[in-house]
Formats: sequence, C-alpha cells, structure tokens
Amino acid sequence: MRRKAREARKAEDARSEQNPARSQSPALEPEPQEKYGLRTAQQVKEDKEKARRRYLRQMKEAGDETSGKDADTVYRDPKTGKRLDIEKVVAEGAEKRQREEELRKRQIEWNKGLVQQREKIESRNRIESMRAGGSSSDVAQTLDAEKRARMHWDDPALQFLENKKTEKTKFPVYKGYAPPNRFNVRPGYRWDGVDRSNGFEAEYFKRQAASSARKAENYASSVADW
Repeated sequence: MRRKAREARKAEDARSEQNPARSQSPALEPEPQEKYGLRTAQQVKEDKEKARRRYLRQMKEAGDETSGKDADTVYRDPKTGKRLDIEKVVAEGAEKRQREEELRKRQIEWNKGLVQQREKIESRNRIESMRAGGSSSDVAQTLDAEKRARMHWDDPALQFLENKKTEKTKFPVYKGYAPPNRFNVRPGYRWDGVDRSNGFEAEYFKRQAASSARKAENYASSVADW
C-alpha cells in the first residue's frame, strides 16, 4: 500500500513537471481523487489544505446569486419550513402584545372587585358634592379623617390601636358530637355525622387509655406493699 502511495505521488509530480503552470498556481489544481490505505499525517494535512484552497476558489468564482452574498435573510417556519414574511410576523407580534396588555389591564380591573369599584365611585361622588357645597379646606379635612380611620393590614401599630375594633369574620361551625382525633380538628359544618375513617384514631385513643390504665395499675401494685 505504501508502494502504491509512492507511485501515485510520483505520477502527480510527473504531471506537475509536464505542466509547470499548474504547479505554480495551486488554485487551479484539479480536484484530487480520494485516496485509500495507510497515510501519513503530512499527507492528511496536504489534502486538507488542497480542499481548503478548492473551496476558496469555488466561492471566489461563484456569483453573488449562487454564493448568497448581499442576499436578504430568509426566515422560515420551524415546523412547516415555509418562507415567512418577517414584516408581517413583526406586525402580528406587536398586535398580539397589544391584545395581551389590554387583557392584563382588564384583568387588573376585574380583580379589584365590585365592592372596591363601588367604593371608589361613591368616594368620587362625595368629593365632588363636597367641593360644590363647601370650601377646599373642609374637603381636605374630611378626606384626611377618612384616610386616618381606614385600617391597613400591614400597619405595624395596628395592635396598639385599642380604640379601633375590627369585626372578625364568623365562619359556621359544626355543632354536635364528633369523634376525637389527635390534632383536635373539628369537622366541617356540612358534615353528615357519618364516620368514614379507617378506625385508626379510635384504635390510637384506645391504646393510649390502655397504656395509662396499665401504668396506674402497676404503680398501685408497687406501692401496695409499703
């Protein structure tokens, strides 16, 4: 195999000697045929250099239309591969963002609740009526008193305001007997009274009572001889 490689190189050198112009201009050398067999690192390096020069020559000889020089960027759909109009895509994206922003603003308004909106309207109407019937100082004093009387959950001095009593929301509670449990959790007020547990809690309390009785009995028997 080495002998064949040497013979191929000798034949190539002979062709170069017969045509000195080809040996002097490496950009015009023909495409080398693929070689097989055992090859040295120098041969592999030379083949890579020849391939690089061939690629540069082809790119230089190719026209702008073939090489894509100064061509517009082509955008394609990643799923279908169809060509996309980038201006249309940008316009649709801007329209979509605008719709999402409008929906977000509407959601914020919806989250405020009807009560808050009604209070806001009543406050605005009261301010307008006060401005029409009184001076600006009276309006300012009234608004200041209302703001001072308003309670805020994050007020650090809220627990020290004894003269302001907040009404706690009273939730309905189940009234009646319910089997005990380890965490003292009462059933919901809609419970129908049917125990659907697997009996673990009852067995737990039964064992606790038996253990306590056994300890009391052992203690009584131990002090009986004194």
